[in-house]
Amino acid sequence: MKRKPPLKALLFTLAGVWAAAGLGIYALTRFDRQQNITMLLPRSKAPVFVLSDQTGRVHNLADYDKRSIALVFLPGVSNEVRAELRSLKNEMKRFDKIGVKVFALAPIEKAVALELYEREKLNFPILLDAGGLVGQKFGVAPGRPYVSYVLGPESKVLLPLATVQPKEHGTQLVELAACFFDTFAAGSNPLMDKPIADATLPRADGAGSEMLYGDKKQRTTVVLFLSSRCPCSGGYDARNKALADAYLSKGVRFVAVNSSADETNAEIADHAKAHGFSFPVLRDAHHKLADKLNAQVTPEAFVMDANGVLRYHGRIDDSRDEKAILSHDLRNALDFLLAGQTPKVKSTTPFGCSITRQRSTSK
Repeated sequence: MKRKPPLKALLFTLAGVWAAAGLGIYALTRFDRQQNITMLLPRSKAPVFVLSDQTGRVHNLADYDKRSIALVFLPGVSNEVRAELRSLKNEMKRFDKIGVKVFALAPIEKAVALELYEREKLNFPILLDAGGLVGQKFGVAPGRPYVSYVLGPESKVLLPLATVQPKEHGTQLVELAACFFDTFAAGSNPLMDKPIADATLPRADGAGSEMLYGDKKQRTTVVLFLSSRCPCSGGYDARNKALADAYLSKGVRFVAVNSSADETNAEIADHAKAHGFSFPVLRDAHHKLADKLNAQVTPEAFVMDANGVLRYHGRIDDSRDEKAILSHDLRNALDFLLAGQTPKVKSTTPFGCSITRQRSTSK
């Protein structure tokens, strides 16, 4: 019997896939030629279903249209399934933190599901997929017992996962999902078209401090909230460097800010050096600037004009996969400002890993 690769090795492999081809999860999906059943691909819309859980409560996928959810398909009841359910249960706080609702789906009867739910003291529902019919719509064929999906708003598939490790699946799924689920609706930013006061922050490399606006001779300032650990932020390292290098001669100042409480100055500085950042990386250890701007994820961009007025806020572009980019949002905003015009699109929805803020010590 072959040993399954350790979780860290799998995550490292997936991170490499992301770095090489963005949403390269396509390669991890499977196709059953005999039964003509295929897993759903990223960006496709998941089929709507209505299923009851172990208590009889009815769940309609359409009711969760504005939420992020994880669907974990199970083959039935076994010791391996129980281990997988316990793994998911143990990670529920982390799922809650990134705003993900978890559902297990299994082709079992209500009484069996209720017994399983109560015995394992689960904190998420088990949906009763009679005959595995819903599972088949999601590409769960006989002989392919363990499949999971993460869905974003509008029930769009963000991540299909066929490389499930049952005993560690909770950790596996939440760590992969974190890169996709930490999104928020930008809407109308209350700071838009208002001046953003300058701030002085220490450099992560220890070379003194810098002001956001530097010598204030630039035509435009871009503040990027980045992370040295987040795979989503890391996927933009090369793009950020290329943008900063391309726009430096045009009078655009790029400044990176790291507000993650769980990252050290040394690793932030090493990360910046390893990726050849030509712009300063400042440390916002107590996330005062992040709180002031209401920055939530990494990467996230704020663009101010020559007068320090916020003119754009949101994502860098619309896809982690460079080959699938349809809208170069940050670049477009810069081009408008350099042409003396207000960007047509002022706010977009940033996506990435949540900025880890310090826990309050007040009682």
